Amino acid sequence: MRPKMWPPTPLSHGIPTLAPGVFRSSSPMLEERFQLLGRWTTASHGHWLSTADMEALWSDNGTDPFIEGVKQMQAASAEGWSNDASTLFRPERLSLFAGSEYSNERIYLLWLDFEDEPELWVYDANGESRYHDLAAYLQAYLAEDVSAASISWRA
Repeated sequence: MRPKMWPPTPLSHGIPTLAPGVFRSSSPMLEERFQLLGRWTTASHGHWLSTADMEALWSDNGTDPFIEGVKQMQAASAEGWSNDASTLFRPERLSLFAGSEYSNERIYLLWLDFEDEPELWVYDANGESRYHDLAAYLQAYLAEDVSAASISWRA
């Protein structure tokens, strides 16, 4: 599959979280990302979701096979991985930033109090990695630096 970048979708309410109807104010880095493009297929760690995709995760209508696949993979990861971010944090603290309908690759945004930017919790074949913000994630990705996977947040 070739990468495809979709047009941006408006940030009228902010960034949707995993809690239906709950939005977080956009941060400067995410504002720039979502102003440039919407969904980005075959990006890093799955497909980067648009804000419309994130909102569609709340729906149970099953009309979009892509969204349904991403939702099913995220739910399976939450059920099968006790340290998945979605089992550790309340849904209003998380947004699914990237996901896949075929693999367990995904990126959560973790919204912390008193921080300008959300953390990124990234899951892939290396396990899990945490990044302070989108810039830190992109710098590591472009440098092919997977060292974050070896740093445990657990005691």
